[in-house]
Amino acid sequence: MQLQLPIHSYQLRSKPASTARLVNCFAEQLPPDAKTAVLLGRTPGVTDWTTVGTGPIPPGGMLPAMGLLFVVSASKLYSVTANRVATLLGDVGIPGNIDMDTNGSAVVVVNEPLAYYWDGATFGQITDPDFLALGANGVEFDDNFMLFTEPNSDVFFGADLGSVTSFDALNFASAEGSPDKLRGLKVDHRQAILLGTDSLELWQNIGQQGFPFDRAANGFIEIGCFNAKTAVKLDNSVFWVANDYTVRRLDGNTPTRVSTHAVEQFLTTVTIASGYAYGYTQDGHLFYVLTFSEGTYVYDCTTKEWHERGTYGKTNWIAGVHAQAFGLELVGDTTSNRIGYLSATDYDEWGGIQRMEWTYQPVYAQGKRAFHHRLQMICEVGVGLTLGQGSDPQIMLDYSDDSGKTWFSMPNRSLGKIGNYRQIVTWDRLGSTENTRVYRGAVSDPVRVAITDTILDVEGGRV
Repeated sequence: MQLQLPIHSYQLRSKPASTARLVNCFAEQLPPDAKTAVLLGRTPGVTDWTTVGTGPIPPGGMLPAMGLLFVVSASKLYSVTANRVATLLGDVGIPGNIDMDTNGSAVVVVNEPLAYYWDGATFGQITDPDFLALGANGVEFDDNFMLFTEPNSDVFFGADLGSVTSFDALNFASAEGSPDKLRGLKVDHRQAILLGTDSLELWQNIGQQGFPFDRAANGFIEIGCFNAKTAVKLDNSVFWVANDYTVRRLDGNTPTRVSTHAVEQFLTTVTIASGYAYGYTQDGHLFYVLTFSEGTYVYDCTTKEWHERGTYGKTNWIAGVHAQAFGLELVGDTTSNRIGYLSATDYDEWGGIQRMEWTYQPVYAQGKRAFHHRLQMICEVGVGLTLGQGSDPQIMLDYSDDSGKTWFSMPNRSLGKIGNYRQIVTWDRLGSTENTRVYRGAVSDPVRVAITDTILDVEGGRV
């Protein structure tokens, strides 16, 4: 029988009937004339690009602007050229809540509640008294205004038109639709989306005298945001973790739920304040990457499915900062000073192991003993590298007869040395069980993996 490939991570603690899990791999929808519906492929590796400062690089600490990449590493701000030359610009303090944006001629770094700027010639702290009287926990550029949100209040305000250092005490407004506090803001389609704890408000520049922003028609949304660092512009919309433990996408004025019950159950177990997110594009897939100290979940806007990412030996994925610059999808290491780029042809992580792992849905014994005779994976073979680890790449298979609580390992099988296109990936004599059985595959060698089908010869069981 066909053992269907998992297409998402969907594990519920209270309902063990679902065991599907994808770690460092995702399902690719195949065309209707293909032999199978999906292909299970590997997520990109991280190839070393450079190091900046002494690290770590905090979430929100990279920004492409003015033909450069701006990086916060430890307490310092650097500019980096396409040739990977880093220049120290100044000190922004020990990173706390970092947010960055640009108006095209200057860069602003918010390190709550203070802010700093670089205008191409001068680095300094924003010291205008009207700014210091409020402070900031977020910054965004909209219609030639640098907009900020004041911590622990419902106030947002702007610098003077075209400026990043000059402020007028009258250039502010309050998001008063709900008596909550602003976590931060995002700008999308020229609208400032104010992210409150219990509500969202959409404001736009209407050209009025004084502070020109006013709330848009129907611009009040009765759902809030736990953490503004989870808010990301992606796929002509904004995604964020809402205050009801869902992940939402803003469709017009509608906060559409995109999370599953499994993701939402995960969100109830994490430290929400530790969360951060970014988006990137790969081969037509648009990914929303959501990380907490407890793990990393990724939403594929193309297939509308979730999978997981992880760094070997860690609880989450340490590539927690992103910037699209110099034709690369650059990522920063939140534990060190390394910057790498996402590579669809390199399958390690900064030279370390990237473990791809997938867990199938359970095979039921139907109340009697089921005999598992043979399992065959239909996959690309002959993918070995010329030298070193991966020259004879191995695929691992584990099975569990207690819904994934304990696992037993089968001998590894080869994915084929380079050019060995006749390799067959099979396991025989897999034993028997009266319980539900779950299979799990994994590859740690740095080679391309493409699995299109799995065939299980079992007597007395069903999926």
